[in-house]
Amino acid sequence: MKIKLKLIVILTLLVFMAGCSGTPEAPQQATPPELTELMERVAIEDLFVDYYAQFRPDSKHDFKSFFTDDGRLEVNGLVYNGLDEIKAIYGQLNAGGNEEKEPKAEDAIPEGVSEMMLTNMKIDVQGDRAVATFLWHSIKADLLTTEGKITEYGRERTDLVKRNGRWLIKNRVVLTEGGMPESLLENYSKSTF
Repeated sequence: MKIKLKLIVILTLLVFMAGCSGTPEAPQQATPPELTELMERVAIEDLFVDYYAQFRPDSKHDFKSFFTDDGRLEVNGLVYNGLDEIKAIYGQLNAGGNEEKEPKAEDAIPEGVSEMMLTNMKIDVQGDRAVATFLWHSIKADLLTTEGKITEYGRERTDLVKRNGRWLIKNRVVLTEGGMPESLLENYSKSTF
C-alpha cells in the first residue's frame, strides 16, 4: 500500500512538473529600429490630425492632450508660453468669430466648414524627441454648394517630446505665408526655421 501511495505521489508530481514546464518559449526578438521609428512617425502624424480636428465646429478644444504644461506657441511673431496662455489665445480667437449673425431661412444653403490640410510633412525622430515640419492650408467654401478655396496657408515647425508613452508639443512655430489678416502684420517676422 505504501508503494502505491508513493507511486501516486511521484506520478502526481511528475504530471504537475510537466504541466508547469510547457514548451520552451522562443527568444523575444527586438523590434527593428526602422519599424520603431516608423511607428513613432505615424503616432506624431496622428497627433497633428487630431490637433487640427479639434477646430471643427462640432469639437471641443483640449490643448492639454497636445502641449506640455510649459509648451510654447509662436504664431506670426506672437509668443504664448505655457498651457494657460495657449488656451487663452485660442479662446480669444474663437470668441472673435462668434458674432451674432442674422438668422437664415430654413431652406437657406448652409455655410461651408473650414478644414485644415497638412502637406509635405517631414518628421525627424531622435529617441524621445522629434521635429516635425510641414505646410498647412486652410480651406473653406462660403456655402456648402460653392467651391472651396484656400483662405490662408503657411508653414510650421514643431519640437515634440515623448512623455509617458505619448508625444506632446514642446515648441510650435506657425508662420502664415498668405491670407494673414493685416492686423497681424506688425508682429510678423518671416522666419527661416
